[in-house]
Amino acid sequence: MESSLSYSGGSSSFPQQVQARNPSANLSVEDITVKLLSAAYAGDVPQVKKLAKRLAKAGKSMDEAVAEIKAPWNRGHGPLHLAAAAGKVETCKFLIKDLKVHVDTTGSIGVTPLILAIQHGCSAVIRFLLVHDADPSKAASNGVTPLHTAAAQDACELAELLLSKGAYVDPMWEKRTPLYIACQRGNARMMEILLQHQADPNAAVLLVHTPLKAAVFARSLEGVELLIKAGADVNAGQPVTPLIGAATAGFTDCVKCLLKADADANIPDNNGRVPIEIAAIKGWQECVEILLPVTTPLARVADWSIEGITQHAKLSRPNLQDPLLHENDKPDFEANGDAAFSDRDYALALNLYTKAVETDPGNSTLYAKRSLCSLHTGDKSNAMYDADTYKGMEPDLSKSCYAQGAALILVKEYDRACEVLMSGLHLDFESKLTDTASSGDHQ
Repeated sequence: MESSLSYSGGSSSFPQQVQARNPSANLSVEDITVKLLSAAYAGDVPQVKKLAKRLAKAGKSMDEAVAEIKAPWNRGHGPLHLAAAAGKVETCKFLIKDLKVHVDTTGSIGVTPLILAIQHGCSAVIRFLLVHDADPSKAASNGVTPLHTAAAQDACELAELLLSKGAYVDPMWEKRTPLYIACQRGNARMMEILLQHQADPNAAVLLVHTPLKAAVFARSLEGVELLIKAGADVNAGQPVTPLIGAATAGFTDCVKCLLKADADANIPDNNGRVPIEIAAIKGWQECVEILLPVTTPLARVADWSIEGITQHAKLSRPNLQDPLLHENDKPDFEANGDAAFSDRDYALALNLYTKAVETDPGNSTLYAKRSLCSLHTGDKSNAMYDADTYKGMEPDLSKSCYAQGAALILVKEYDRACEVLMSGLHLDFESKLTDTASSGDHQ
């Protein structure tokens, strides 16, 4: 992606630098601006008023002054952004009504105060901003909207509030609508709210990344049922249809639900295998039994029965070209996780990488990959844990990248953290390849 639904704006961005500023009356414009930002975050309205006057006397607008701050924590967020992120309603009121700060002011990455307030769960500020005409659909520069943010935060009440204020229900960001994000997270209540407001259950890019597939990968049966009831195409998303996804995961109840909704059990994946073959290869016997009556007999299976299909699956397993399998006849969870990550199915990729870690806990790369998935799915704590685990296992590889990535996670710069961690991962791969080549040269 590498972008994220989260943006900095809290006190972790700048308080140490603020405390270190010269307390004397002879403050530079930058010093005044930093103190103003600190006061806004703290909700100190008298101090905000005093510093705003000093800034005006210096002939600088707030936007100009913020843009000129040379500090690593500065993301171009003004006082309204910080007050909104901190939940300071009175400060927001003063800034908008008295200082005439535009309610939809944007920072250098285009994020609005409303998006930050939603990210930080500041309900009172959100309601205040919306009452004062904040645009419920205004996107940040990367395309993230308030509704995407609410869906990623599992904030159902806030999503309902945004929709009641006219938020567009199907904005697209990184090939995902808010409904798709709700499906990825398995949040049936959020799905229900969005569908009640006419969210498109089939909205997807090239019909590949569909909400129904996301719900299947998240193992949300209730979500699958809601989407089908709303008219989701049960056969969309080829070459990996929802039924293939359910068969791969052994999600028996979902297989039954999809078949009841007329899912076609004869649509193959890109390797030519139909769901019953995949279920048999994965060892999901109950799924095989359910799929047998609705699958057209295959010429390559001599005995079209449960036993015959199971035997056929055993003979198919040693195929080294099979992306479901490893050369030692075990599922290649890492390769499948890589494929899911490439398809932006981060919930599935996370599950597969976790299985890979259980199989090979000494493979440090898996922790880096899982950290990225956790970032994409909004699990900050596990992202930090896996990044630290990787760094501890590989202290000499891309050390600066992973240290920086860990620091960025702590200050909630998740979009940049993704980029840094991915860069470090690529450097590690290149380093390992170089080491392998070098050792081969000396043999």
